[in-house]
Amino acid sequence: MRTLLTLLVLTFLGVPSAQGPKPPFSLSVVPTFNHGEGDGSIEMARQMAREFYVVLTNVSGESQAIWESWNSWGYRAISFEITTADGKRFVISKGLEEFTVNGPTTFVVEPGEHQVYAIRLDKSWDVRPSLTKHDEMPITLKAVYEVFSTPESAQFRVWTGRIESHSYKLSLRQW
Repeated sequence: MRTLLTLLVLTFLGVPSAQGPKPPFSLSVVPTFNHGEGDGSIEMARQMAREFYVVLTNVSGESQAIWESWNSWGYRAISFEITTADGKRFVISKGLEEFTVNGPTTFVVEPGEHQVYAIRLDKSWDVRPSLTKHDEMPITLKAVYEVFSTPESAQFRVWTGRIESHSYKLSLRQW
Protein backbone atom coordinates (compact mmCIF):
# COMPACT_ATOMS: atom_id res chain seq x y z
CA MET A 1 0.00 0.00 0.00
CA ARG A 2 2.82 2.39 0.88
CA THR A 3 4.44 1.78 -2.53
CA LEU A 4 1.21 2.57 -4.37
CA LEU A 5 0.72 5.73 -2.29
CA THR A 6 4.31 6.83 -3.01
CA LEU A 7 3.79 6.23 -6.74
CA LEU A 8 0.56 8.28 -6.71
CA VAL A 9 2.24 11.18 -4.87
CA LEU A 10 5.24 11.15 -7.22
CA THR A 11 2.94 11.05 -10.25
CA PHE A 12 0.92 13.97 -8.86
CA LEU A 13 4.14 15.94 -8.38
CA GLY A 14 5.22 15.20 -11.95
CA VAL A 15 8.14 12.96 -10.99
CA PRO A 16 8.73 10.33 -13.72
CA SER A 17 8.41 6.72 -12.68
CA ALA A 18 10.41 3.73 -13.84
CA GLN A 19 7.00 2.17 -14.48
CA GLY A 20 5.78 5.20 -16.44
CA PRO A 21 4.52 5.08 -20.01
CA LYS A 22 6.88 3.85 -22.69
CA PRO A 23 8.34 6.75 -24.73
CA PRO A 24 6.87 7.04 -28.23
CA PHE A 25 10.35 7.20 -29.77
CA SER A 26 13.49 5.17 -30.23
CA LEU A 27 16.84 6.77 -30.96
CA SER A 28 19.76 5.44 -32.99
CA VAL A 29 23.07 6.63 -34.42
CA VAL A 30 24.41 6.06 -37.94
CA PRO A 31 28.17 6.72 -37.84
CA THR A 32 30.19 8.46 -40.56
CA PHE A 33 31.94 5.22 -41.44
CA ASN A 34 31.02 1.68 -40.44
CA HIS A 35 32.99 -1.29 -41.66
CA GLY A 36 31.40 -3.69 -39.16
CA GLU A 37 32.29 -5.17 -35.77
CA GLY A 38 32.98 -1.98 -33.82
CA ASP A 39 34.83 -0.40 -36.73
CA GLY A 40 32.53 2.65 -37.03
CA SER A 41 33.69 6.21 -36.51
CA ILE A 42 32.53 9.77 -36.10
CA GLU A 43 34.50 13.01 -36.46
CA MET A 44 34.92 16.19 -34.49
CA ALA A 45 36.52 19.19 -36.20
CA ARG A 46 36.46 22.96 -35.81
CA GLN A 47 35.40 23.52 -39.42
CA MET A 48 34.42 20.65 -41.71
CA ALA A 49 33.56 17.55 -39.69
CA ARG A 50 31.90 14.83 -41.72
CA GLU A 51 28.26 14.22 -40.97
CA PHE A 52 26.85 11.35 -39.04
CA TYR A 53 23.18 10.86 -38.29
CA VAL A 54 20.83 10.55 -35.37
CA VAL A 55 17.53 8.87 -36.20
CA LEU A 56 14.46 9.51 -34.07
CA THR A 57 11.80 6.87 -34.84
CA ASN A 58 8.16 7.07 -33.81
CA VAL A 59 7.49 3.61 -32.33
CA SER A 60 4.00 4.52 -31.13
CA GLY A 61 0.71 4.15 -32.94
CA GLU A 62 0.04 7.90 -32.97
CA SER A 63 1.51 10.96 -34.70
CA GLN A 64 4.04 12.76 -32.51
CA ALA A 65 4.95 16.45 -32.69
CA ILE A 66 8.58 17.40 -32.05
CA TRP A 67 10.33 20.76 -32.13
CA GLU A 68 12.15 21.74 -35.31
CA SER A 69 15.86 22.05 -34.60
CA TRP A 70 16.26 25.60 -35.97
CA ASN A 71 14.34 27.18 -33.06
CA SER A 72 15.36 27.61 -29.41
CA TRP A 73 12.97 24.86 -28.23
CA GLY A 74 14.56 22.18 -30.43
CA TYR A 75 18.10 23.52 -30.88
CA ARG A 76 19.61 21.63 -27.94
CA ALA A 77 17.31 18.58 -27.93
CA ILE A 78 20.10 16.26 -29.09
CA SER A 79 23.26 15.71 -27.11
CA PHE A 80 25.81 12.93 -26.72
CA GLU A 81 27.46 11.15 -23.84
CA ILE A 82 30.84 9.62 -24.55
CA THR A 83 33.09 7.45 -22.46
CA THR A 84 36.76 7.07 -23.34
CA ALA A 85 38.74 3.83 -23.01
CA ASP A 86 40.06 4.99 -19.62
CA GLY A 87 36.50 5.43 -18.29
CA LYS A 88 36.29 9.24 -18.42
CA ARG A 89 32.85 10.60 -19.31
CA PHE A 90 32.05 13.66 -21.42
CA VAL A 91 28.89 15.40 -22.62
CA ILE A 92 28.73 16.93 -26.09
CA SER A 93 25.91 19.43 -26.59
CA LYS A 94 25.10 22.40 -28.77
CA GLY A 95 26.66 25.62 -27.51
CA LEU A 96 24.52 28.53 -26.43
CA GLU A 97 22.99 30.45 -29.30
CA GLU A 98 21.41 33.88 -29.50
CA PHE A 99 18.30 33.63 -31.65
CA THR A 100 17.44 36.72 -33.72
CA VAL A 101 14.49 34.92 -35.33
CA ASN A 102 12.64 32.40 -33.22
CA GLY A 103 9.26 30.71 -33.08
CA PRO A 104 7.89 27.46 -31.68
CA THR A 105 7.52 25.40 -34.86
CA THR A 106 7.03 21.65 -34.95
CA PHE A 107 7.56 18.67 -37.20
CA VAL A 108 5.10 15.77 -37.02
CA VAL A 109 6.58 12.27 -37.08
CA GLU A 110 3.97 9.74 -38.19
CA PRO A 111 3.78 6.23 -36.66
CA GLY A 112 6.68 4.09 -37.89
CA GLU A 113 8.37 7.08 -39.52
CA HIS A 114 11.61 8.91 -38.70
CA GLN A 115 13.15 12.30 -38.20
CA VAL A 116 16.79 12.18 -39.31
CA TYR A 117 19.25 14.70 -37.89
CA ALA A 118 22.50 15.32 -39.77
CA ILE A 119 25.14 16.03 -37.11
CA ARG A 120 28.46 17.80 -37.68
CA LEU A 121 30.49 18.02 -34.48
CA ASP A 122 32.04 21.38 -35.34
CA LYS A 123 32.74 24.54 -33.33
CA SER A 124 29.02 24.99 -32.57
CA TRP A 125 29.21 22.02 -30.15
CA ASP A 126 30.65 22.13 -26.62
CA VAL A 127 32.38 19.27 -24.83
CA ARG A 128 32.18 19.21 -21.04
CA PRO A 129 34.64 18.74 -19.47
CA SER A 130 37.23 19.56 -22.13
CA LEU A 131 38.41 16.59 -24.16
CA THR A 132 42.11 16.24 -24.93
CA LYS A 133 42.62 16.18 -28.69
CA HIS A 134 43.81 12.91 -30.24
CA ASP A 135 43.90 12.03 -33.92
CA GLU A 136 41.74 9.00 -33.20
CA MET A 137 40.56 7.25 -30.06
CA PRO A 138 38.09 4.54 -29.10
CA ILE A 139 34.90 5.75 -27.41
CA THR A 140 31.52 4.53 -26.35
CA LEU A 141 28.84 6.94 -27.59
CA LYS A 142 25.24 7.32 -26.56
CA ALA A 143 22.84 9.80 -28.19
CA VAL A 144 20.31 11.58 -25.97
CA TYR A 145 17.08 13.25 -27.10
CA GLU A 146 15.63 15.44 -24.35
CA VAL A 147 12.82 17.97 -24.49
CA PHE A 148 11.76 19.90 -21.41
CA SER A 149 8.19 20.79 -20.53
CA THR A 150 7.34 24.43 -21.28
CA PRO A 151 4.09 26.34 -21.80
CA GLU A 152 4.79 26.09 -25.56
CA SER A 153 5.26 22.31 -25.45
CA ALA A 154 1.83 21.99 -23.83
CA GLN A 155 0.28 24.45 -26.30
CA PHE A 156 1.73 22.67 -29.36
CA ARG A 157 1.34 19.17 -27.87
CA VAL A 158 5.04 18.40 -28.24
CA TRP A 159 6.33 15.24 -26.58
CA THR A 160 8.54 15.97 -23.56
CA GLY A 161 10.92 13.65 -21.82
CA ARG A 162 14.29 11.96 -22.27
CA ILE A 163 15.30 8.96 -24.33
CA GLU A 164 18.71 7.47 -25.00
CA SER A 165 20.12 5.32 -27.75
CA HIS A 166 21.99 2.17 -26.90
CA SER A 167 25.76 2.50 -26.51
CA TYR A 168 27.89 2.39 -29.67
CA LYS A 169 31.56 1.40 -29.68
CA LEU A 170 33.18 3.78 -32.17
CA SER A 171 36.36 5.66 -32.96
CA LEU A 172 36.35 9.42 -32.52
CA ARG A 173 38.50 11.18 -35.09
CA GLN A 174 39.48 14.74 -34.25
CA TRP A 175 40.84 17.19 -36.78
